[in-house]
Amino acid sequence: MMMDANTEQIIGLANQHYWVREGKSDNAKKQLHNRPIEEKESFKWQKNIQEMLARMGSLDNVLDVCDREADIYEYLSYQVSQGHRFIVRAKENRLLNQPTNKLKELINTIEPQGHYTVQIMQKGGRKKRKAKIAISYQNIRIKKPKRGGGEPELNVNVIVCQEVDANDSKEKLCWVLYTTEDITTIDQARQLVRYYELRWRIEEFHKAWKTDGTQVEKLRVQSYNNLKRIAIIQAFIAIRLMQLQELAQNKEVAKDISCETVLSKLSWKILWKKTESKAAIPVDPPSLYWAYYAIAKLGGWYDSKRTGRVGIKAMWAGWIKLMELFEAVEIVKQLNLE
Repeated sequence: MMMDANTEQIIGLANQHYWVREGKSDNAKKQLHNRPIEEKESFKWQKNIQEMLARMGSLDNVLDVCDREADIYEYLSYQVSQGHRFIVRAKENRLLNQPTNKLKELINTIEPQGHYTVQIMQKGGRKKRKAKIAISYQNIRIKKPKRGGGEPELNVNVIVCQEVDANDSKEKLCWVLYTTEDITTIDQARQLVRYYELRWRIEEFHKAWKTDGTQVEKLRVQSYNNLKRIAIIQAFIAIRLMQLQELAQNKEVAKDISCETVLSKLSWKILWKKTESKAAIPVDPPSLYWAYYAIAKLGGWYDSKRTGRVGIKAMWAGWIKLMELFEAVEIVKQLNLE
């Protein structure tokens, strides 16, 4: 998923990789480790970048942001050797050539160079709280693992974000980020951390695609190819729903945009008659802001929390109802009733 680094708005989907995970192999663990990287599932990270490069021609303006699953030496080495830009959250306790210790030892000894406050939302048994974060950064050289492929060492910067004064050590926030970006000030480090924070939007996309929105996980299609075709279409629909949600949240901007940027003339008129039954249909199309909430209300949304934020689930339900009404009107028109 691609986002604009300045506006933090979703641009769209750049690439998706579909595969079926194979069953566990009977081969010895050492044999599996020694396979070429191209034969491992983890190769998907490098393959994704290669496909994007082939499509875009250049990745100079692309900063690849990945979670801990991408902390693979071969992948990091490939990115560095190709001069690509990335932020990857560290997972492994890697051996360093500079400074000469392990990553965890560096984390425990590095001195804070600044602080900021972040709001941590409630989740499961975790309570909502404000966390004070110490942020540090420095240049390091990662030593190649014995079984790893690629460059003998990797010269990157590391950013360490650690919560201070946490009551529960288990809930203590700690992010360790590798990056190829230059860092000379604490503001630059904080901006890169913000880019990593935006990675969470991919989880929101998966929710909009798989469960709350288009509900791709509920598909029951016998053919793999047909299932893949529908899943791809619904992936882009999920992205469009998220973009509509983003745009409409900017109230002043959304009120100046015509709803015909997302709805046909017939669609918005049907929506108007369904949700504004006592008011005459306007001559000029209403705003995108109106359409956003009208679709939500059609989907059963009610602003019970007084936030004004519509969930993807209600947007999708409203959109489906609107399309059903649209299809019904089109069928009636074809009947040529007197």
